[in-house]
Amino acid sequence: MQSNRKNIEWIDSLRVIATIGVIMIHEATPVVKMSYGGNMGNWWTGNIFDSAVRFAVPLFLMLSGATMLGREYDLKTFYKKRFVRVLLPFLFWMLVYWVYRWMVLPASHQPHTSSSVLLWAVKLLGNEGISKHFWYVYMILFFYLLFPWIGKGVRSLKNREVFWLIIGWALLSFSSRKLSVNFYSWTDHYPAKLLGYCQYSGYLVVGYYLSKFRITTTKQRLIAGALFVISIAFAAVATFYYSWQSHRLDESMYGYVTFNTMLQTTSLFLLVKDTSVRNKVLLAIQQFISKYSYGVYLSHIMVIGVLFQYDIFWTIGHPAWTLPVLTLLTLAISLLIVFLLRQLPYGKYISG
Repeated sequence: MQSNRKNIEWIDSLRVIATIGVIMIHEATPVVKMSYGGNMGNWWTGNIFDSAVRFAVPLFLMLSGATMLGREYDLKTFYKKRFVRVLLPFLFWMLVYWVYRWMVLPASHQPHTSSSVLLWAVKLLGNEGISKHFWYVYMILFFYLLFPWIGKGVRSLKNREVFWLIIGWALLSFSSRKLSVNFYSWTDHYPAKLLGYCQYSGYLVVGYYLSKFRITTTKQRLIAGALFVISIAFAAVATFYYSWQSHRLDESMYGYVTFNTMLQTTSLFLLVKDTSVRNKVLLAIQQFISKYSYGVYLSHIMVIGVLFQYDIFWTIGHPAWTLPVLTLLTLAISLLIVFLLRQLPYGKYISG
């Protein structure tokens, strides 16, 4: 059955979940890396949290596909909106992170002359894209260049043809999942990076395809919920098994183009799709976070870094409580930063 595209409340819900999921990944990953082979109780906690939020980046892509691929665009209007809503804030935050990364350098390593600062900034862009979490923005900007044509292509296909296109993408992406791709640097390996982008592009089509169908029964949601839980358990156990087998931490199950992550993201999408938030307070919070989600994504790594400088890190207690608390704290501070930026003249154009 065709879904009502005017009802976007569930899209806001998924955007909030994806935003929190991204922050949780960056909070939980240090636990996984620092605890393995040491405190395995802490490691299992971090592993479970990390396994539970592998949907975050793919879910953002699915939401872009669900909201954008189904429409016909005037190219001038489309690119103007992308420039104002996505590129301008990104350019602002690139400058912010350049300044931030310079400030956190040891004093002896800080460049000071104009030429040395410029050289350092160029190297940081080339080696890390300024900040490693920017890789997603570079990728989505690339996709935006092609969106009108991708949308025209998938809209010309019947539902069954789109379904088989998705199956083909899943098989090809999984078979090439071990391809070595550095999404962070801009120094070399551009063909591999382009192939890596192609691996992720299928999530756009999956979001478009699933948005066309309404979830109407409790049984459908129970199945989706069960698959979501199974995907978490499988990722956590498989990560432990592969790590034990190879005698080193193996994070391959955390990959975004594994079948398990595809299952996790799809099942979560279906679990939340066509739902509504009835509590007015929760609805206001949902809409607030959704509205500022892009700015939160851009700013949250800096917030985590500043908290770390003040020893506010997962090690302040057991990760079972520090991870969710720090995730919510990072979310709250990031929201506050974006909100305050929007109060400035023209702040809405740069805050995200």
